[in-house]
Amino acid sequence: MFTSVFEAASALNFGAMGVSPWLFTLVMVLAVKVLRGHRPFQLISGINLVALKLLLLFLIYAAWSGLVYPFIFHGATVLNSHYTSPVPLSWGMSNLSQLCYLMAAAVVYFCALGSSRQDLESALHWYVRGCVVVSLFAFYQLANATHHVPFPSSILYSNPSHVIYPAYMINGMWRVNSTFPEASDMATYLAPGIALLGWDVLMRPFNLGRLLCLILMIASLILTVSTLGYLSLCFLLVAAPVLYGYHAFKKRALAPGTVMIALLVFGIGTCLFLTTNISATVTKVIRGVILDKTDSVSYRERAQSGQAALETASETYYMGAGWGSARASGLIYVLMGNVGIVGSFLFVAFIASLFLPMLHDNHACKGSASTYFYEKTLLALMVILVGLLAAGAEPVAPILWALFAGATAGKPQPLQLLGDGYHRLVQLSAAISLHESNLL
Repeated sequence: MFTSVFEAASALNFGAMGVSPWLFTLVMVLAVKVLRGHRPFQLISGINLVALKLLLLFLIYAAWSGLVYPFIFHGATVLNSHYTSPVPLSWGMSNLSQLCYLMAAAVVYFCALGSSRQDLESALHWYVRGCVVVSLFAFYQLANATHHVPFPSSILYSNPSHVIYPAYMINGMWRVNSTFPEASDMATYLAPGIALLGWDVLMRPFNLGRLLCLILMIASLILTVSTLGYLSLCFLLVAAPVLYGYHAFKKRALAPGTVMIALLVFGIGTCLFLTTNISATVTKVIRGVILDKTDSVSYRERAQSGQAALETASETYYMGAGWGSARASGLIYVLMGNVGIVGSFLFVAFIASLFLPMLHDNHACKGSASTYFYEKTLLALMVILVGLLAAGAEPVAPILWALFAGATAGKPQPLQLLGDGYHRLVQLSAAISLHESNLL
């Protein structure tokens, strides 16, 4: 699982093979399993069984819909990745490829659940390191654009299906994509990495290296000039103080180093905003990336794909056209167009079930490493889901399913409470019986 780094730092060039990052990640995960020795598959103890069962139901339903619905609803209007306008529904390679992506993501999920919690935590540490590598590539692109440092275009342009472009100007601001085909892809994978590292910066003792890496990653995310990335960052800026305040209230203490750093950053930012022209730049970027986005061609295309997905759902009696049939921008539209109300309900129920362990006040796990990992994983998962809701495609990215596994297995469930309750009930029944016999 530690090879999740290859999803973030996909800097390797595969020539004409066109190997997708998820496939490379899957192959590496299985290779690591083999190299570490054959061990019987066994789920991590104390996992969230409700979440596991709901996800299995979703996978079964999605696979069944992809194999059957294109024939049941043959001729319904759909918009898929091969056409720019809606076409009649029919079985095609898109159904097969998307089913393969989904099954590969499921393998990553179950490989993770067959690992240990320490392996899962190590995987996310490697993912953060991959995000740091991506950020360094991004600033190299920026240095090439501004100071004309050498750029290895003869190598990076060798694969027509995965070109690493130099930085370019958009809305008067440099835009980079690092090792990804598009800047929005880079923002998608950087945002959960920032959440993971940001959690460590807030909740652990002060570490200058972590702080510098976090600043580097945030600066790289800003350079993507991506609406998805900016919305994810806004979510983090709102969620971070709330979560930190909640934990500080529980512990009845504040970390002086963290508070001082926060005040210092806030003070420097306020001074720059008031004394320089940075306020005009910030306003321009926010208007161009978020507020005026509805006037862009990109937004109109995404809105059209969402409308087409809802029309597909309506024509298929809200059962969906089958997994892999409909293309849309936005997770809700993807689910409604492909698996309808039933599949959407199963997926949303699975996401909701990942938060169930928060309702259990297990004193044995309070403040433990597993609880810390579980909460950090949930934060990163919420960030990536915010991005998928804003402008996501099919939910098949390996890091998403690694986070699914981390949230499923992160906090051990208090299963022992069931056994304790049973024994207490037996003891109570025996005491009542003894009392009644004494009365007789």
